[in-house]
Amino acid sequence: MAARTVVLTGRVRDATGNTTVTATTVTVQDGSTLLGWCPPDSTVTDIQRMATRYPQPRLMRLYSAPGKGIAPWSSGMLAQVPVDTVLHYSFKDWSRTTSPALIRDWLSARPAARRGVVDLLTLDHEPEQQDSGDPTPAEYRQEWLELLEALADHPRRREVWLVPVFTEYAARRNNAWWQDFGQAAAFDGVDAVGFDIYDTGYERYRTPVERNDFALAQARRVGRPLVIPEWGIQRKPTLKSGAAYDPDGAICAQAMRDNMAYLRAQPDVPDVAWFYRGNCHLDATLTYPDGRTYVRDRERAAFVDLMR
Repeated sequence: MAARTVVLTGRVRDATGNTTVTATTVTVQDGSTLLGWCPPDSTVTDIQRMATRYPQPRLMRLYSAPGKGIAPWSSGMLAQVPVDTVLHYSFKDWSRTTSPALIRDWLSARPAARRGVVDLLTLDHEPEQQDSGDPTPAEYRQEWLELLEALADHPRRREVWLVPVFTEYAARRNNAWWQDFGQAAAFDGVDAVGFDIYDTGYERYRTPVERNDFALAQARRVGRPLVIPEWGIQRKPTLKSGAAYDPDGAICAQAMRDNMAYLRAQPDVPDVAWFYRGNCHLDATLTYPDGRTYVRDRERAAFVDLMR
């Protein structure tokens, strides 16, 4: 389900012939859940390689690592995004003194050609990791309040959704998660709630309900849509006992199809992106625990079908 900006114009003429014209801008939702991709790294080279494999994606998720600031629209990674592709962009760096003005300038510089889509913006993606420059819980909440305040009255505010993004498996297992981080999802001005969702720590593939119930519950708790900027399922060839489980990826491919069918049946999940990295890289030659190599042909075929 892609969000786009529409300008509604009304013209009224009274009995004496005087005409008044008024216009308003609204955000509307289109179609079903979009499935896009996140490249292995948000470099121009990796983005271009992904665009060769999967041209004209409907959704692209990119990120700036700690210390890299806010990426400009005119060059580098963001210049690779087609104007009609929804962008979900994440960044880590925030300074109370300089970042509010920088992020306002960034939104002001958003190319006019992109006004047919609504982009998503995330500060401090996956703060639960508490590494790679992550803020403390108190710092995280404060930085989000400052971001929301900085853009609250921006004339082009409707062109972006502000989306805090969390780690599903970490949040699910931490009783203090809501108090530490999750409450930011309820802040005034937040447009959607994001979770990165993997089957980390599970012996078998989870069902769609098992995989998504926590994230959906948190988003619905605050009455906002759920977006999934990183999704991936690592192939599980054997169980812990060593017994064969999914040696050829057929079960994983079906799990991918079932998961997207479930999400697309929900009324409030507009965007999902597959993280094309590590064991979720669908074109790489990977290695089983016993040393044999394999490629994820079945899963890649499922992904191609689901992207359509």
